[in-house]
Amino acid sequence: MFRKSLAAALLVAISFAGAVEAQQLPEGTKCIVAGKPAKVEAAADYRGGKVYLCCKNCVATFDKDSTKFATLANHQLVTTGQFEQTGCPISGGDVDAEQVCEVGGVKVAMCCEKCKAKVDAAETEEEKIELVFADAAFERSFAKKASYDLTGVKCFMMPKRDVKEAKSVDHRGGKVFFCCPGCVKKWNKSPAKFEAQANLHLVKTGQFKQTACPISGGDIDEEQFSEVDGVKVFFCCKNCKAKVDAASTDDAKRDLVFGKDLFEKGFAAK
Repeated sequence: MFRKSLAAALLVAISFAGAVEAQQLPEGTKCIVAGKPAKVEAAADYRGGKVYLCCKNCVATFDKDSTKFATLANHQLVTTGQFEQTGCPISGGDVDAEQVCEVGGVKVAMCCEKCKAKVDAAETEEEKIELVFADAAFERSFAKKASYDLTGVKCFMMPKRDVKEAKSVDHRGGKVFFCCPGCVKKWNKSPAKFEAQANLHLVKTGQFKQTACPISGGDIDEEQFSEVDGVKVFFCCKNCKAKVDAASTDDAKRDLVFGKDLFEKGFAAK
């Protein structure tokens, strides 16, 4: 498994990290055909993402033979935050946080000293980019970054505020989103305190789905359900449903369904 300690530091460790925002590209993004400043409106579909060029003519040139520009296109997918690193581009193995090279403005981790030395030994930046971002290396070491529909999702620390994709923490292999650095700091100080809220958040953002009754762990009966903080939750029987319905407060209902042990019993990552 990819080392957890690298999740925040290396998977999207680029100088202008983050997904492309509406009408904005990372500073310095160049058209890979003409070398001029790229434009959001001059985009071509590529690997499930977008490659940004400078004009319609360059879009047509790219679309006509994208393989000719594959290495630079792959590199741009990373620099614009659409793809993230998942393994060593040389071997495809797990990466080592201490074996890092900077290639075309991107910090890329390798699995060992030998792979790092192979990249470092390249005489030019173009050769380094070719080693890391050519199709074969790219396909074994980078993957499309997950995107999230956060429309209408509120921060559970500050319920009146919308969450921001850039303000997130890792949780159960997914992401929990907040509205500001202060809420992130509050979470980091005591994550266990907010376990149920965070688990509910994973369901609301579509990262987890219900697989069983959270009370018994048994198969669910679609006729036995309750709404818990805006989420329809199914149970195996009337008794389990009644247990949740009988909770005195909304917070108590949430804890019954989305508390650590119950969540693990009834929900799983999509």
